[in-house]
Amino acid sequence: MSSLFADNTERIGMRVSSCFNARRSTSGASRTCCRVALTALLAVGVVVSSVAISGCALRSRTLSSHSQSDEVRRFVPAEPVRWSLPNGLRVIFLQDNELPLVRGKLLIRGGSLWASEYPVGTTSAMGDGMRSGGAGELSADELDKELEKLAAGVSSSFSAEYGGVSFSCLASDIDRVFPIFSDVVLRPRFEKDRLALWKGQSLEGIRRRVEDPSTVAGLAFLQLVYGDSAYGKVSRSRDISLISQTDLFNLHRHLVRPDGAYLVVTGQISQSKVVELAQQFLGGWTPRGEPLPPPPPVPQEPKPGIYFITLPFAQASVKFGQLGVARFTPDYPAIDVFNEVFGSGGFGSRLMKRVRTELGLSYGVYGGISPGRVRGTNYVFVQTKAASTGSAIDESIAVLEDLQRQVPTDEELDEKKLAITNSYVFNFNSKDEVASRVASQELLEYPVDYDKTYLAKINSVQPADVTSVAAARWDPTKLVVVVVGNQQALAALEQERGKPGSRLSGFDLHKLGFDETASLPPAR
Repeated sequence: MSSLFADNTERIGMRVSSCFNARRSTSGASRTCCRVALTALLAVGVVVSSVAISGCALRSRTLSSHSQSDEVRRFVPAEPVRWSLPNGLRVIFLQDNELPLVRGKLLIRGGSLWASEYPVGTTSAMGDGMRSGGAGELSADELDKELEKLAAGVSSSFSAEYGGVSFSCLASDIDRVFPIFSDVVLRPRFEKDRLALWKGQSLEGIRRRVEDPSTVAGLAFLQLVYGDSAYGKVSRSRDISLISQTDLFNLHRHLVRPDGAYLVVTGQISQSKVVELAQQFLGGWTPRGEPLPPPPPVPQEPKPGIYFITLPFAQASVKFGQLGVARFTPDYPAIDVFNEVFGSGGFGSRLMKRVRTELGLSYGVYGGISPGRVRGTNYVFVQTKAASTGSAIDESIAVLEDLQRQVPTDEELDEKKLAITNSYVFNFNSKDEVASRVASQELLEYPVDYDKTYLAKINSVQPADVTSVAAARWDPTKLVVVVVGNQQALAALEQERGKPGSRLSGFDLHKLGFDETASLPPAR
């Protein structure tokens, strides 16, 4: 699935495009080689692959000049062909004869946000079971063998906001694979033994949550910020045990509908063939007839405080933050630049420079603003020694407060904007990604001119805009702070809270248990 699908994507840590972020090169000839190669590819409208660019990066540590940034801005990806079927299914097609392959994916609007009457986890089970549980005339085992024989792949999954089914095959096998793909979409069998297998795997995953402190911190943070709402639901063993085969069939009938869905096909195939296949196998798919209702609201503001979960780990894992904004608030370009400056720019971010490099308080630290469909989250994640738990949190908040008061320098901002601009081309690594990006942006209701205006908007962000985001979108006095650690971490946290002027002194400390999920304090 494209990364665009992920709500609350948390584009944090080392960027995929880190080869662009370095500011020096050991060889002028290497820089010229990369610049000429990239310019030639962009000039003829070829989608630049990450492999080709990485090859240049091995010889030259950077594409650092503004001239290369200008080249990226001039890049125009191929435009796919599109049409709609009478049942509302929208088709997006882009021919690609580079390899004798065909790829396709069906993107379907709707997910667990519209499945509140089912046990938590049913949407995930349904999405997985569409492919794994057999389809049409083929049992689950027969489906596995048929696809293996064809060296083809079909997969399916559903999440909170959307779902999808994808396929890939040799171009010569499309007449055999596309009917299987359509059966997975329209006629899944949801065989009971495969549902039982999914349940067993899910139960094992739930049992092992406590073995990973970052998982514990993340789940507890989700529960505390979103409360007992569709956004804060975390599955437990009892939820998994309640999911039935009937639930999967009923939820499939409810969610899997053509109106508002997108079929994306790319590869060595003609448009006329795609028209034929789509009409023959998906043209009779019955539409819902009316749009899904709006997603449920986020019902509450979380209660600020420090929430400590005692588990026997040598290091502490911390996640803190608060409710954030919806997607595409007017300042979304400034938010993206803020994220790069504050916590998503790898070793160049302020969090990493201060908390890890200068003070040595963290093994890893990152953070930012992650918008959501209704409301996303602002967050910072820190891993630290138990003895430095309190000081690592305090210093992380200090980095935020400093950015709220003082604008970044022009040099710092130019560096971050250049990194964002030069990494932009990685959204178009292949024609399949280009077509999928068009569909996913429409599915997730991106502005119609998003890609055409994004880089210009990023370039127009001023230092004061970044400070405005930090000040307007964060309130350091209303943070939810989740800490997972041992007694030494708790003692370090309490010691920090007792210091005069500590940023943690104003927060109440709550101790939570964790048994599959966090035991939340009573609602106010």
